[in-house]
Amino acid sequence: MRRIKLATVASAAAVVASVFGGGISEAQSGDDANNQPGALYEITITNTTEGQYLTPPNWAAHNRAVDVFQPGHAASPGVEAVAERGEVPVLAAELTAAVDDAGYGVSGVAGDTPLEPGESRTFTINSDERRLSIVSMIICTNDGFGGVDSVWLPSIEGNTRTYALRDWDAGTERNTERRADIVPAPFCSTPRGAEGGNGADQPEIDGFGRIFAHPTINGFGDMPENFDWDRGSVGTVSVTRVDTPETYSVSVENLTEGQYFTPLNFAAHSSQADVWSLGAAPSPGVAGVAELGDVPGLAAELNAAIDQQGLGVSGVADAEAGPIAPGATRHFSFTTNERRLSIVSMIICTNDGFGGLDSGWLPSGEGQTRTFYLSGYDAGAELNTERRADIVPAPFCSTPVGATGGTGEDQPEIDGFNKINRHPTLLGIGDLPDRFDWTGPVLKVTVTNNG
Repeated sequence: MRRIKLATVASAAAVVASVFGGGISEAQSGDDANNQPGALYEITITNTTEGQYLTPPNWAAHNRAVDVFQPGHAASPGVEAVAERGEVPVLAAELTAAVDDAGYGVSGVAGDTPLEPGESRTFTINSDERRLSIVSMIICTNDGFGGVDSVWLPSIEGNTRTYALRDWDAGTERNTERRADIVPAPFCSTPRGAEGGNGADQPEIDGFGRIFAHPTINGFGDMPENFDWDRGSVGTVSVTRVDTPETYSVSVENLTEGQYFTPLNFAAHSSQADVWSLGAAPSPGVAGVAELGDVPGLAAELNAAIDQQGLGVSGVADAEAGPIAPGATRHFSFTTNERRLSIVSMIICTNDGFGGLDSGWLPSGEGQTRTFYLSGYDAGAELNTERRADIVPAPFCSTPVGATGGTGEDQPEIDGFNKINRHPTLLGIGDLPDRFDWTGPVLKVTVTNNG
């Protein structure tokens, strides 16, 4: 999984100079983001205040193992450094260390200059994780910051989620509202850059020790009214999932010694889709493949499901080549924005058996490979008579293949238990030869992300 490494933190004076002198580079943007693994998100942060500047936003996309800040809890050293002194690189390094320690997520800084009143800034990130946190100092305050705390990233391509950039007080410094106690000064004088307001942060001015909702500017010090804002938020954060498709190559090996398999029905889809599940009733398409080898029927069902949801791709792997012989390997490829793969292929010499993959994760990084060993499953749609007269198609279930006999048709009146379960393999209760039995996995599926 990709992690962003940020520059080493310099002295406090150099940090402040770099924040307001264009010294911080954006950690992830443009083409660099598009070349990374994971889902792609476009994020727009807007400063909705009339007079306050915000430091370049620190952001982290992470899972629940990472906690950037929490209302009611003490601020971390990095959050305190941003809220009191605008030390963006300090928090950037802290977030990178947290992400590395947890082993999940990415972090960075959006831009290298303060966000002006009314300004919007758009950037892109890649992440396999689902949470987003943002911290940006409200510059003309003692220890105020705008933040979003572990909000959900949208899970579906094209969907947008919008959040308030809430106004928080880090609780690390009392709100004197004096420009002499606020850093950096040039943004907190009227007109901007005039003399005065060039004091340094006063660490001895203690706060309450806990993050709480900021009370805004109350007129205690010498901060002009134009630095005040409507209580509740200082901005908005809009996040849209804008994935770029990736191409995957797949090889499928028949591991059995005597069983043939129908050409594979496959679907690459999001977690919103469900082709089949152990313990659930099979769909008509899955039952049709498992009982009848009706590959086109399941293909049509999958296409309809994907068209309805607007997610993923589906198809039949190398249908023209016919059934997959024992020991044979098939190859195919597909391109998708989605992260899950499901497969269904009839174990031909069974009543309603199939080899299947249920929502396996596709490899997230270019060049990465994942291998799945597929078990044999019973669709529960037909009793296992193990009689060739009840099995379709017959020519592959006689000895030798194609010999006279085994030409029976599927018997739909032979009902099953209507729940997908692990296949018990052949029990010798019918007239199927032992060579059609198997042990262990039935198919080996290797998936490579080609970028």
